[in-house]
Amino acid sequence: MRRKVLVADDEPLTAEMLGLMLAFRGFEVMCAYDGAEALEQARRWKPDIMLLDVVMPELEGIAVTRALRDDDELRERPVILISSCDECEVEWKDAGADIFLQKPIHIVALPDLVECLLLRDDQPPPHRNALAA
Repeated sequence: MRRKVLVADDEPLTAEMLGLMLAFRGFEVMCAYDGAEALEQARRWKPDIMLLDVVMPELEGIAVTRALRDDDELRERPVILISSCDECEVEWKDAGADIFLQKPIHIVALPDLVECLLLRDDQPPPHRNALAA
């Protein structure tokens, strides 16, 4: 069974590019284009992992992450927050995200990071800097 990834970004081109790279590596991908849609799709579709932009209309990625952490069915699913903002400006750890990536992202390395988070093995995930374009 293919693992499911929800990609949410208010820039459709970004969401589609990330989704295509993940689909190419065998993931089943669903895209959302604002935070409210992302939360609704997550609750309905139950993805294995979520990749959320921080700054989105309706609900920001931080708010979506907090809502996911309060959901009994989704709280343990990995969340990757992405943003063009500097990491120190984003309260990603307090929200409960697993990883923060600063845009631009090296999309070729993204599937390996997703796999690593899904495996939850004892190996640390690739360093964030390896994903910077």
